[in-house]
Amino acid sequence: MRSTVAVAVAAALAAITLLLWSSSSGAPLVGPPQSTWAPSMGMPDFPAVTEGPSQQVLEGDGQQREGRAVDWLLIGFLVLVTVVILIVLRMLANRQVREREQLTVEEDEELVALLEATGDDVRYRALAEGDPRNAVVACWVALEEAVRRSGLHQNPAETAAELTRRVLTRWEVDETAIRSLSEAYREARFSRHPVSEDQRDRAVAALERIHDDLRRRVLAEQARAEEDEAQAAAAREGGSGHTGGSR
Repeated sequence: MRSTVAVAVAAALAAITLLLWSSSSGAPLVGPPQSTWAPSMGMPDFPAVTEGPSQQVLEGDGQQREGRAVDWLLIGFLVLVTVVILIVLRMLANRQVREREQLTVEEDEELVALLEATGDDVRYRALAEGDPRNAVVACWVALEEAVRRSGLHQNPAETAAELTRRVLTRWEVDETAIRSLSEAYREARFSRHPVSEDQRDRAVAALERIHDDLRRRVLAEQARAEEDEAQAAAAREGGSGHTGGSR
């Protein structure tokens, strides 16, 4: 879309330049022909009736003024078209930024909730408080609670654990870390044999890897948002610059 608009603007500017050159050179692009030609019919030649020099000069000046008036009308029309195109381009750029901001509101809330659920405080409590079984369960439950708080729509056929895995996968979290923590959670939650300190450590390490992946995704999203904002600002500045120049 932007390439098409750029071509249209370039064509309009080229046409304006051509018309300005034509007007400054004194030869209008649009006007009556300067000479006529008629085929010879074999008729005898009669003495031509010549017009006076003053009448020829007046007619020539009138034709030039008429041609220049048409040229300036075309210039004004092309300038107007160029300004309209630039305004439309600016409006489209602003709308894309607004749509992007609206789409990322829920995603940002989801990321913030997941980062809090995998943050340093949660991992520290999992290591220092309670027995290993409860600590492993708490690591995964914190993720489920974060997904629930984000308000993401849940398929009636999927469990909370399945929804959590789907959300983490969508954010490109390491599959190994997700599987390691979810398996540790199921074992600690539903088994009867004791859960060791080593299992606690592995669960906390998996939670830390999930946190690191989410943090990298946040940084990538921020970089993309800054790039979109810079492009929108450049489009606005370019539009205002062309508009000011056309005036």
